Amino acid sequence: AVFYIEIDNYRKVLDQIGVGGADLMLGDVAQLLKETALPQDVVARFADHTFTVVVSGRPHEALIQFAEQVRKRFEERIFDVGKRSVSLTASVGVCLLTEKVPGSQFVLDKVNEAARKAQAEGGNRIQVFDPAAQDKADAAKDREWLEMIKRAVEKDGFVLFYQPIISLQGQEGEFYEVLLRMQGDKGEIMPGQFLPIAERFGMLPQIDRWVVDHVLRVLQERHKQGRTTTFFVKLTPQAIDDGTLLPWLAQQLKAARVPGDRLVFEMPESMVVTHLKQAKFFQKGLEQLKCGFALEKFGSGLNSFQLLKHVGANYVKLDRTYMADLAKSAEHQAKIKDMCEQAHA
Repeated sequence: AVFYIEIDNYRKVLDQIGVGGADLMLGDVAQLLKETALPQDVVARFADHTFTVVVSGRPHEALIQFAEQVRKRFEERIFDVGKRSVSLTASVGVCLLTEKVPGSQFVLDKVNEAARKAQAEGGNRIQVFDPAAQDKADAAKDREWLEMIKRAVEKDGFVLFYQPIISLQGQEGEFYEVLLRMQGDKGEIMPGQFLPIAERFGMLPQIDRWVVDHVLRVLQERHKQGRTTTFFVKLTPQAIDDGTLLPWLAQQLKAARVPGDRLVFEMPESMVVTHLKQAKFFQKGLEQLKCGFALEKFGSGLNSFQLLKHVGANYVKLDRTYMADLAKSAEHQAKIKDMCEQAHA
């Protein structure tokens, strides 16, 4: 383990003994730690009033006992500094070293966090970070999320929002971007929270199908009412590698009796660039179904328009960075004007 030992309320102590007395006191603290540690342990002064100890060759239970021993020795010791005597307490942060530890910076971050937490709770205590226990806690949390995602797929626990897209040229029909949220106990949960977990557990294809299925129901109803509506639907990263998605989509369109051109599927430019072969195949499959294809976050790459020579996009959705301070930024105005002209061409 690595121990991060910090003297509590050091500034107040410094006011009592002065800067000159501080060196004498810190020398005594170093001696206390050397006496408490075993010969093979590595003791160091790490910062102004912070010491570290690297301890090995002992089970984790013994390491926790060592941390408690250090804390108690501070509490019991009276430090004589010149004609003054001072009592000290220390906060001890501990990071147990296991095969789960990725590197030294991780260890330093965790022992520092642990010591800060001990101080925030009043000081004179130890706080232990155990990577193995953290992994177990993370795994339990992931399982909880996975159950929520499964329930959302099976019991319609997702909700779709339809954000209007307005044509500045007065194009006929209604256009909406479809946005996915998950219903939680405390309100809506954003995709950034549940999609990474769904991806790790291979749940993205089920989510793609849930979204498409529910979008088609709305389109079917609007089609019957004679309302020309186009929906822009985001696909998850695994969609272009899902060989069963296009045949399934063809069946769903046929069953719903909805024209394919009422659906436009969106993918980020960065994903298409890194999966160009699959993206080309997928876009061609959508073309056969009369569905549209859109590149979102367009313009974020080095040569975005080069991509259009390889993948036939019906729409490009400009990267939002170009919209920052658009009214004031002449540079962004010029860039958007140039991109629009190129896209139309």
